[in-house]
Amino acid sequence: MVKEKVIIGIVLVFAACSAAAQDILTLDEAIKIGLANNYGINIAKNSMQIAENNATPGNAGMLPRIDVNAGYAHGLSAAKVKVVTGNELDNSSANTDLITAGINLNWTLFDGLKMFITYDKLKKLEEIGDLNSKIAVENTLARIIAAYYDIVRQSKQTAILQDQVGISKFRLDLARLKYETGSGSELEFLKAKVELNSDMANLSSQETIFDNSLATINDLLSRDVKTTFIVKDTILLHYQLNYDSLRMSMKESNRHLLLYNRNSEVSSLNVKSTRAVQWPTLGLTTGVNYLNSETQANFINYNRNFGAVVGVSAYMNIFNGLNLQRDCRNAKISFASSELEVKQVENKLDAYLLKIFNEYTNELEMISFESQNMVLARKNMDVARESFAVGAISSLQLREIQKNLLDANTRLVTAEFKTKLTETELLLISGKLLR
Repeated sequence: MVKEKVIIGIVLVFAACSAAAQDILTLDEAIKIGLANNYGINIAKNSMQIAENNATPGNAGMLPRIDVNAGYAHGLSAAKVKVVTGNELDNSSANTDLITAGINLNWTLFDGLKMFITYDKLKKLEEIGDLNSKIAVENTLARIIAAYYDIVRQSKQTAILQDQVGISKFRLDLARLKYETGSGSELEFLKAKVELNSDMANLSSQETIFDNSLATINDLLSRDVKTTFIVKDTILLHYQLNYDSLRMSMKESNRHLLLYNRNSEVSSLNVKSTRAVQWPTLGLTTGVNYLNSETQANFINYNRNFGAVVGVSAYMNIFNGLNLQRDCRNAKISFASSELEVKQVENKLDAYLLKIFNEYTNELEMISFESQNMVLARKNMDVARESFAVGAISSLQLREIQKNLLDANTRLVTAEFKTKLTETELLLISGKLLR
């Protein structure tokens, strides 16, 4: 027995040293690492950057297009020319050199305002990219918070089971002592040993769950999944969440609702864009061109042109099989559908917010109840240990009280964790999580 205590003491010392050597990971640090490294967030940021790059006047067609061209060609041909004056040219190996160069500007001056509508649409798409990026950040943030406090929960649950193992060892030591002194039965000793083994098996399974929870958050933080660390053992809760305030914030700041609103605005611009196609398109063309031609295949051996050109163009479709009208009608239907989707999402969010808030309120009550139960169960366990040591209660009664303590502690930890999850979900729905 003394040997076992020495071994346990050595293990505890090494465990304490190992814990001290590990870094303490706070929630703020986990969030900072996750927001910087998470793959999903970085992918969303890249998509947002593409949308931002696309939202330019040039991409909308508002700026002119300038092209520069240059060319050189050499030809060899058999030329035979006879003109009405009677002159003849007969050259079986006539050389021709042609040099061209120019710079030209093409600018759409008016297209029924479609270019301005397109620019507005690109800006909306930029906003949509930004919202998608923030949604990715919010969702990752919520997962990091849940994963972090799951580690806290699993750590507490591990401590609870370690306490259970300690109680079972206490019971086994007494059963062994009574059996060895002849005041107890072998059956009682073996029963205590079996139940200790059961508790140790439960503890071993719990330690595996705890290790897996560490791997989960390391994955969210996009770092080596074997990184070891310890966390603070407190689940921090906000007790001042107000339903009306959350609902008002949700209407204004929920990213999913804002996203559907932006999509509806894009649909509205699509309606305007189909109408703009029905107007004429006016364009301006200007440029400077150079041509230099030297040939032995013609009476004119040398020709050079250099000068500017300015022109305007107009285009308007008169009839294309009524496709313009069809496109306009479909765009209006899509816009109407997008408005209905906004109302649908808003209604679903309202219902979801109410249900989560009800769960949150209930979990807060559960914490209050289970805190009281845990205190009573702990006090009952202390009394039971003393009573069992003097033989006032049976091992069966001790085991039952031990189970009550385990259940009370587990329910309290579970209630705290579930409250934190619902609290996080409420902040996520209301758009307050990222602030």
